[in-house]
Amino acid sequence: MTTTAPPGATLTPPHDSTAAQGYAGWVPHDIPYKAEYDDSLIDVILSPSTTSNPGIRVIPEDSDEQPIPGQSVRIQDIDLTTLPPLSESQLPILLPDSRRIYASPIPGIRLTHPYGWTEGGPSLDPTMDTFAEDFLINRPDITTEAQMRAAVQREVDEHLEVAKQRLRARQKAKDKNEQITKEIKTLTDQHDMELRIQQKMQEDQRRKKEARERKRVERDGGG
Repeated sequence: MTTTAPPGATLTPPHDSTAAQGYAGWVPHDIPYKAEYDDSLIDVILSPSTTSNPGIRVIPEDSDEQPIPGQSVRIQDIDLTTLPPLSESQLPILLPDSRRIYASPIPGIRLTHPYGWTEGGPSLDPTMDTFAEDFLINRPDITTEAQMRAAVQREVDEHLEVAKQRLRARQKAKDKNEQITKEIKTLTDQHDMELRIQQKMQEDQRRKKEARERKRVERDGGG
């Protein structure tokens, strides 16, 4: 899943950086599955915290808004060479990772790069990304920036709802698996206890038999 940059926002590498340094050559479908990452999404998305650090908000290039240190930054002031270098094999980055510092549209999830993937890493190379063109082609009724922003927000909300449904199903399956695991452990513990009792009974019987045998030998020897 990617976070959509608002109109006017660009990630043009500053100074002499090349585009290859600032963009990804992969999409979320290419990222390896990591159960720990998906599990961490359950709490964040289904039960978002109102006290979690939202991250540094990125101000689009065409905005007159002034940045607030520690809270927001202008996109053109971000030096891409200071962003964490991440390869596809390192993703997804777990949510508590300290490299996640930028705000995303999803409460509780911070990004490693401005407008990057929620899984971590920078956004897709513009030469490979046709999302904006496809988005507008499929919505010919959009004629103003306000309509564009509203449409983008609806898109984010729809994707978030799909994610919530998937995570609810995952939580349900996880709860069921945990219940099955508990039941298996209970049965295993019960079996172990029965086995120990059986072993103790066998040991007691062996000792009693040995005691009877000693008494018989002593009795026969004394006679």
